[in-house]
Amino acid sequence: MSDTTVTNKTPGEYLKAFISIRWAWSYTGVVIVFLLVAMVSQSPVQTLAASISFASFFVLVGLGQMLVITNGPGNIDLSIPYTIALAGSFAMKVMGGMDSGIFMGILAGIAAGSAVGAFNFLLIRFALIPPMIATLASSFIVRTLAIVFFRGMLIKPPRGLEIFVNIKILQIPILFLLVILLSILVHLLLNRTAYGRGIQAIGQNTKAAWLAGVKVNYRKLITYTLSGVFAGITGVLLAAFSGGATLGMGDEYLLNSIAVVVLGGTSIAGGDSNVQGIIGASVLLYLIVNLLNIIGFGASLRYIVTGVVIVGIILAAGHGKVKGA
Repeated sequence: MSDTTVTNKTPGEYLKAFISIRWAWSYTGVVIVFLLVAMVSQSPVQTLAASISFASFFVLVGLGQMLVITNGPGNIDLSIPYTIALAGSFAMKVMGGMDSGIFMGILAGIAAGSAVGAFNFLLIRFALIPPMIATLASSFIVRTLAIVFFRGMLIKPPRGLEIFVNIKILQIPILFLLVILLSILVHLLLNRTAYGRGIQAIGQNTKAAWLAGVKVNYRKLITYTLSGVFAGITGVLLAAFSGGATLGMGDEYLLNSIAVVVLGGTSIAGGDSNVQGIIGASVLLYLIVNLLNIIGFGASLRYIVTGVVIVGIILAAGHGKVKGA
């Protein structure tokens, strides 16, 4: 007599299991919006490719913002837009439009981003300023530095870097593929290292994590520095992608860096991250923008519709709750 038991799930059980996967909602949204794009666009594949290209930058800033948010309520990096502008401008200045300066320019951009991130932590740790206020205050300092040193000039990238960030393989941007590889590394960092497990423990209960021997301040220093690094990399690549660095190049990444994190399934209350959801959420946001552009919606209506979609998905997925609520 066989001991093997065959269990057949009902459609309702499969649906319930799917709903429990919070990050899957963003990918469902991508499929739905792409089908709508295919109905109104003569070139839906090109529209998707363009959306993926721009979504790459959302993923980059989203990864850094996600690490910060994982540390618990109130941990949000509001300096990201100005870090992008400063790092991008600094990198382009170091490159000087020469392919031979690309390597040093990239290092300069990363260094600028990491410096801002570390400075954010120092404000939080030693000035005892809440994270949102500290990063907001540092953003004004960073913006002022960018204005003083670069005076709002368009600083063009080297031709080699500009070509590289626009390369596509079978309509898939190589930049997007590199970002996916980076996302995999961040996923491994969160789930396979002491640092990753530590910041998730901090986000769940800071005091308990400290009592368990987790070096809270050390991990927060790494976290805010990494957020600055991701913003710095974004600034370098965005400047090359868009034809030059400007002071306003990072403006749209403040709210969107938070939106892709929450929309992708990461708990705003901290302690629960979803790297894979950030990729789907980033593509979804830009697909929505392109769809509304094709239809002919103005900027105000685009913001309203995008906001409604984000709220709808968050409510449907059920990950908008704060701990203890």
